[in-house]
Amino acid sequence: MPSIDALWALVAVVLPVAGAFSGRIMAIDLAYQIRAGGIMVDTHQLLDVDTFTYTVRGSPWLNQQWGAQVLLNAIHEAGGWTGVGLARGLIFGLTMFLLYRSCRGAGASPRTSALLCLAGFIVGIEIVPSLRPQAFGFLLFAAALWAVTTRARSPGRIWLVPLLVVPWVNLHGSFPLALVLLGLAWLEDHRHDAGAWRVLAAGGAASLATLVNPWGVQVWRYVIDLSSHPVVTHRIAEWGPPSFQTITGFAFFVSLLAVGVLLARSAGPIGWAPLALLGVFAVLGMLQIRGVAWWAIVAPVVVAGLLRDDGRPRDPSRSPVNAVLAVVLILLLAITMPMGRGTDPASGGPAVLSYAPEHLIAAARDAVPSGSHAFVSQLHASWSELSAPELLVAVDPRIELFPEAVWEDYYLVSAGRQGWERVLDRWAVRVLVLEPTQAEGLLAVLEENNTGWHGIAADVNGVVYVRD
Repeated sequence: MPSIDALWALVAVVLPVAGAFSGRIMAIDLAYQIRAGGIMVDTHQLLDVDTFTYTVRGSPWLNQQWGAQVLLNAIHEAGGWTGVGLARGLIFGLTMFLLYRSCRGAGASPRTSALLCLAGFIVGIEIVPSLRPQAFGFLLFAAALWAVTTRARSPGRIWLVPLLVVPWVNLHGSFPLALVLLGLAWLEDHRHDAGAWRVLAAGGAASLATLVNPWGVQVWRYVIDLSSHPVVTHRIAEWGPPSFQTITGFAFFVSLLAVGVLLARSAGPIGWAPLALLGVFAVLGMLQIRGVAWWAIVAPVVVAGLLRDDGRPRDPSRSPVNAVLAVVLILLLAITMPMGRGTDPASGGPAVLSYAPEHLIAAARDAVPSGSHAFVSQLHASWSELSAPELLVAVDPRIELFPEAVWEDYYLVSAGRQGWERVLDRWAVRVLVLEPTQAEGLLAVLEENNTGWHGIAADVNGVVYVRD
C-alpha cells in the first residue's frame, strides 16, 4: 500500500501530465522542426542555410535548436504522432517530478510541495506543457534548479549544471538561465559558506560549456538578436508583456499577488537571496508572456523554502484508500494518453495536433506544380513545410530569420492593403493559404472584388486561393 507521501508525489506529476494530455500540441513550432531534423539525419550535415522559403532562401541560418530538431524527428520517426504525444507527456512529467523534488529539497512537506507544483502548472498551463525545443529547456532548467536548491545537502550536485548546459546550448536558447541560477547561488553563499568556491567554479565551467556547439560564441549572438528583433518584440504576442485578458497573464498576476501576500505575512525574516530569485524571474515574466513559464517553475521552489516543514514526524501508515486513489490517478493518466486519436476530421491533420490544416495544404499542393511559391499565413506555414515540402513559403515561425522588410510585405498582403497584388507578383506567388485571424483583411478583399484569384478549398481553418 502506498503512503500518503507517495500519493502526494503522484498527484504532483500525474495530474499535470493528464491535463497536458487532454489538450492538443500546437504544430506551429513543432512541424518545421521535425522536417529540419529529418533533413539533417538524411544528409548527415548541419542545416545552417534556409531551404524552406523563397524570401530568404539560401541565407545563413544560425540553427541553434538543431539538437532538438534531430530529437523531435527521431521521436516522430519512431512513434508517429502518437509517439510525439507520449514524448510530450514524458518530458513534461520529468519536469514536474524535478519541480516536486526541488520543493521537497527546499524543505516543504510532500503535500505542500504537490500543491505548489499544481499551482505552478496552472500558471504556466499554456506554455510549459507544449512540445517544442523550449520543452527541453524547461526540463533542463528544472534539473538545474534542483541541483542548485539542494546544493547544501549534496554539494557535489552543483556540478550537474555545467553538464546540463552542454545539451541545453544545442537544444534551446534559454541556456543562459543556468548561469543566472548559479550566479544568484554564489551571491548567497560567498559570505558564509566555505563551499562557495564550488558554485563559482561550476559557473565558470557552465560558461565554458555554452561554447560546446557548432557556432561557438556566436550562439550568444543568436540569443541577443532574437530577444531584440523588432518583429519579435513588437508583433509576436508571446514575446510581449502579459495581460489580464489572457489566461497566462491573469494566472501570472494572481500568482504575483499571492506570493506578495505570503511574503508580507511571513513571521520570520526573509533573506535577500529568495527575494532576488523571485525578483529576477518576476521581471522576466512581466516583460514577456513566454517568461511566465520560468516564473511558474521558480516561484513554487522559493515559496517551498518559506513554507518549510516544521519537522514533525509524518504518519508513515499505508492505507488502502491511498492505493485506490493511486489507481484512480493512473487510470486518469491512461485515459488521457494520446493513443489512437487518428485524424481530425475538421482539419485532416493528426488529431493530437492543432494548427495542422492538412485539408488546406493538400489542396494547395495539388493545385500548383512542385516548387511553386505559396503565400501561407504564418500560423499554418510550419505544417506546410512538413506536409508539403515541395511548396516554398514566404515566412514561418523562425521570426528572427527574416528581415523587417519581408515582414512588412507579409503584413501588407495579409491586411489586404494597397499594393498587396504587387508584392504577390514580385514574389511570383501562385497559391494562397490564408488563416482567418491572420489574413482577415486580404480575405475581405478577395471575397468582395474580382481580383484574379479564386477559392478552391475552405474549412474552419481557412481558405485556399489560386490564380485564375
